[in-house]
Amino acid sequence: MHLRSIFNLPAALLLGVMFCCEGTALCDSEPVQWADSLQSGAGEFYDAGFVQRLMKKSNNEVALFDMDLIENDAPGSGESYKGVDRDTIWGDHMARKILSIDDTRTHKAYLVVYNYQTGDYPLSIEVNGKQTTLEAWDVEQNYKSYIWKEFPGEWLREGDNTFTLSCPDADGPEEGWVLYLSRADEFEQGGGDPAHVGETSFKSTNGGKSWKESPFGPSGDTRAEYAIRVSMDRYVKEGWLASPVIDIWRCGSEAFFVRQRRIRKLDINLQGEVPGGTHIRYYIRRGTSPDPYADTWEDYRLMGEGAEVQWNSGSSEINPRYIQIRAVLSTDDPRLSPVFKSASVRVEEYRRFPIPELNNIGVISLYNPEVEYSSYNWEWESWDRPEFQVLRERENLDEYLAGARTQFEKQVRLLEYASERWNWTYPVEDYPEWDALSIVNRINKAGGGGMCIQHNNFLAGLCMAYGWQARLVNMDSHEVCEVWNDDLAKWIYLDASYNHYLWDAASIEPLSLLDIHRKYLEFFYPGKSIRWKTFNGADFDPATMDAGLGRGSLSHHFRSTMGGFFNAAFMRLVPRNNWYEKPYPRPATHGMDVWPWNGYVNWYDDQTPPLKQYTWYTDRKRDLWPTLNTVHIHATSGPPKDRLFLEFETYTPNFSHFEVNTDDAGWRKVPASWTWLLRSGRNKLQVRSVSKMGVTGKPSVIELNYADVQFETTF
Repeated sequence: MHLRSIFNLPAALLLGVMFCCEGTALCDSEPVQWADSLQSGAGEFYDAGFVQRLMKKSNNEVALFDMDLIENDAPGSGESYKGVDRDTIWGDHMARKILSIDDTRTHKAYLVVYNYQTGDYPLSIEVNGKQTTLEAWDVEQNYKSYIWKEFPGEWLREGDNTFTLSCPDADGPEEGWVLYLSRADEFEQGGGDPAHVGETSFKSTNGGKSWKESPFGPSGDTRAEYAIRVSMDRYVKEGWLASPVIDIWRCGSEAFFVRQRRIRKLDINLQGEVPGGTHIRYYIRRGTSPDPYADTWEDYRLMGEGAEVQWNSGSSEINPRYIQIRAVLSTDDPRLSPVFKSASVRVEEYRRFPIPELNNIGVISLYNPEVEYSSYNWEWESWDRPEFQVLRERENLDEYLAGARTQFEKQVRLLEYASERWNWTYPVEDYPEWDALSIVNRINKAGGGGMCIQHNNFLAGLCMAYGWQARLVNMDSHEVCEVWNDDLAKWIYLDASYNHYLWDAASIEPLSLLDIHRKYLEFFYPGKSIRWKTFNGADFDPATMDAGLGRGSLSHHFRSTMGGFFNAAFMRLVPRNNWYEKPYPRPATHGMDVWPWNGYVNWYDDQTPPLKQYTWYTDRKRDLWPTLNTVHIHATSGPPKDRLFLEFETYTPNFSHFEVNTDDAGWRKVPASWTWLLRSGRNKLQVRSVSKMGVTGKPSVIELNYADVQFETTF
């Protein structure tokens, strides 16, 4: 992955980091005058850098994420066709769950229960012998399949905690509560170890007089855990933030190109707030590439720790052009969090033999997008999978796509193909794998490939067979596909279940899921947040659908809008698409009833707060919607006035090489560092990335005028 240079931002000085150079009088003998550094919030580092287990506060500061989950069932949870996956609590039939908690300090505590059916009577809950009850939420029965109940955090104790669930008023199982089980034989594919599954779940059939450790099932031979968890409103133990790559030659300049520099001194000041029992440690690393994952970067080294760190370095230590700052936040008391507030950077360069400013080059136009990168280590399917060619040949896709003029037109044709390959079918038993070939092979075995998840995983696989990155996304009670489109340089929502995509009615721009989510909130929740306890999904009444789309903000392709606009309350996904290379871990029978797997990355924002049953969340667009296949050009001037020294930066899965097109002379392969030789008058440069499957990204374009001068006179 790559990260944009922080000082290429249009409003660089708002980033909370400022370089203070000596000005233009580089050769006079005056001492360096340090200007005051701009002190701004660390939130800009959060927005543009790397983040794990942190959150941005409303005052633009950064703290630890404030929700913690305790669970041991997630790898095997969900509906299973392998046998019993539910247990009913009624009358004398009771459930018990043991969860170990090493630190019980919290602001609030919640018991999270995955249930197939809420009972006619309250669910009685004991927490270490303390009693409370859980009523069914005010939503359609069976709609959400999870429920949580707040209880006093003081009821918890360090070590093992006992949670006992019963419904003594129910006279039969039809009046009771049906709880999900997490089967041991589903654990391994979900990424867990089945060795000790069932050792913390117990069942009583005599009102609690005696308890039987798992196994469950009619014959008592099924090892399983109850899908019962504890969520706590408290800070996680540790999180970290890494700044964007900082170009210390740029000195805050917004110009397309900057001068080569030799640095004499670098000063860094870091500000935070560190309550007792909390910590911030700051690190720095140096590199010679704008790509933070290049192998030329050195390891991080400690600058200092505490509420304020002042660090400086001489030229022998800092002359590499690029640096990156990392802040690691941690706490010994989960009720408290350190706060990272701001960073200030000042640089002094050598006065002798400076590179002169180039005033014979003028930029006419520039399309040089910053590359936005995810904090998560996305895993993309390898380009040379033989299954890609098998799919293309057996489905005759090359002929099907013949005549399509654009990449987007081809993607829409694949949408239509995937939608019409089979009719909706139930995917169990014999639940298919997530790769496209396994799904289409299922047709002859089961009469169809499956339901929405299979339609859209199949579509994603067809797109990847042509080198276009695509992935499955879970929405509210639905699974859809997103594909990266190089014509538009954005993610595009496609739904093969309903054979449609959505576009903005004003611009006719196809929409991403984040675009759709924001339109959903604007229509259904203007100026307010969703309350998950009473959330029952969007209204599917046709009149409401017409009203929602009649605003002129949305339009759709072919059959339906249900799968997009009306399911856009939230989004979560597994951050990978390499299902051929690595079929597991993945959720068990994903999409059948519930989504209890805990490996998703979940989206949250001010209007859609985090759900209690998951661990991993982000509110940063780039984490779930990173930009792919684009190129950012870093340009530097040296002593000659007729050339620019360029470095190309990209995040291209299965990257092969860069290509340039100078003055429309045709595309040719170039290395990542390349010299642009200018000619008198107008000069034009296009740069693009090329993947190993031959897919080309949207080009970056720079046009400039160059005056060929030998001697320069200023009037």
